[in-house]
Amino acid sequence: MKKLAIAALLATAAIGTTSMVAMADHHGKRGGHGPMLEAVDANGDGNITKDEIAAHKAAMFAEADANGDGAVSFDEFTAHREAMKAQREAERRQRMFDRLDANGDGAISAEEHAAHRSARMERMFERADSDGDGVITAEEREAAKAAMREHRGMRRHHRRGDYPGDDDE
Repeated sequence: MKKLAIAALLATAAIGTTSMVAMADHHGKRGGHGPMLEAVDANGDGNITKDEIAAHKAAMFAEADANGDGAVSFDEFTAHREAMKAQREAERRQRMFDRLDANGDGAISAEEHAAHRSARMERMFERADSDGDGVITAEEREAAKAAMREHRGMRRHHRRGDYPGDDDE
């Protein structure tokens, strides 16, 4: 029985280590795991050790175990996940605000807002004007709509982990 418990513990550690390595290899894509990996790198040397992973996992468990009884109930799990989600959302809103606040004064002026909107509209126009003639035709508009639907569908599949064209058959 003791050997089985040790084997289970080692398997859990291996899964955690494998997932950390997988997170590191996200190719710098938006929404990557950089901040998560920085949190694991306790000494900030740019390297992640097994000890740092173990310490991070223990800290995350302790954070979720609100009553400190050594076990995470469903309510504690849910509360912890919701708190993490709220923190990510607050950080996302702050990044968005910071992008709009071009001069960094802590307020978004009408000029900053207009400049952002103008730049965004210009990018959208350039994408839709596929022949670059300065006019978006009905055909180009329909093609842009179709491309957007496809892009949204791909993002949805990516979040779920299933990709169109990936057949296990």
